[in-house]
Amino acid sequence: MAKLNFLSLAVRFALCVLLVLLLNACSDQPVNSNPKSVLFADSASPVTGKPADPRYIITLPADHLAHPDFNVEWWYVTANLSDENGDEYGFQWTLFRFKTSDQISSWDNGQSYMAHVSLHSEKQHWFAERFARGGVGNAGLTEQPLTLFLDDWQWQENTGQGSLFPSTITANNIANTQIKQPTQDAHLSLHLSTDGPFVLQGQKGYSVKSLTPPLASHYYSQPFIHVRGDLHVNGQAHQLTGQGWFDHEWSSQLMDANTAGWDWFSLHLDNGAKIMAFRMRLSGQADFISGSYIEPDGTSTSLSSNELILVPQGQTKVAGRLYPLVWRLKLANKNIDLKLQASKSDQLNSGRFTYYEGALDISGTHSGRGFMELTGY
Repeated sequence: MAKLNFLSLAVRFALCVLLVLLLNACSDQPVNSNPKSVLFADSASPVTGKPADPRYIITLPADHLAHPDFNVEWWYVTANLSDENGDEYGFQWTLFRFKTSDQISSWDNGQSYMAHVSLHSEKQHWFAERFARGGVGNAGLTEQPLTLFLDDWQWQENTGQGSLFPSTITANNIANTQIKQPTQDAHLSLHLSTDGPFVLQGQKGYSVKSLTPPLASHYYSQPFIHVRGDLHVNGQAHQLTGQGWFDHEWSSQLMDANTAGWDWFSLHLDNGAKIMAFRMRLSGQADFISGSYIEPDGTSTSLSSNELILVPQGQTKVAGRLYPLVWRLKLANKNIDLKLQASKSDQLNSGRFTYYEGALDISGTHSGRGFMELTGY
């Protein structure tokens, strides 16, 4: 199958907005549609979104909440987990918000939501997605206690103070993509706690994606998450523990029609340090590479392409498409030279819009675990 020039993940997610406008509540049924407009890359779009502002000061916990004036936003958790037998799992929970209209009514608040839950074991994959219109009451955020939800998929803080951590994520009825039987559905309840600070990515939370034109978002992370909880599948319970990573990002100018896609990595190193690395692939100009190095105490340093080397090492065919599943990452000033390799080849989220999202193994000067997201292939 020839390599296709797909739009990147966020652009394709924006196309989904035109579909969810047809929905009054969540739906798991496919819709046969091929809309062409790109909402936050098209200046002619009727939806007007607020641009990211380098002068904006991210303030927590207030900025854990939604930013409805921006076109796209997501709250995103990944975790590298293992059970009582030592078997490893890669977990993802994401709530996406889209601004879909400037017109507000009693039944539509101008927002739509999409949620994804994914769990990989060595041989199995559980994945599900849901959609909902904002304003109906079955999706969105509540402030007291802080809760992100779409139906019974919920992430709720445990303190009632809007702090986001400690908290509990629950997700039921996650379908097994290999064994399509209800008894094989996964049911998860995970408790999240932290032992380090939030990290503002980029320039104090203003994250640049390209220089010409200037594309940017507001972006912060929590890379110091401890996860413990339960997985129930096929009548059996498993105790899960591991490390997690949280990203919250919002923008109206994340990319344009010249953006081919992006590659994103979150890394937990064996010395307690963390790395975020990001490559935006752009037509007609050099790739834009950025990231951050986070010390074990939470002190962070932004990384430019002069400091961060991020290079794919070949490609692997997965479901008819070629993906770079092995990478080399170098930070010369930290004496870091890493090999990043997908824990297993097939870690596609094949929903309405397919993208690669999965766990990775770290070797080289350091060992560790992490996650990669590959879009636009």
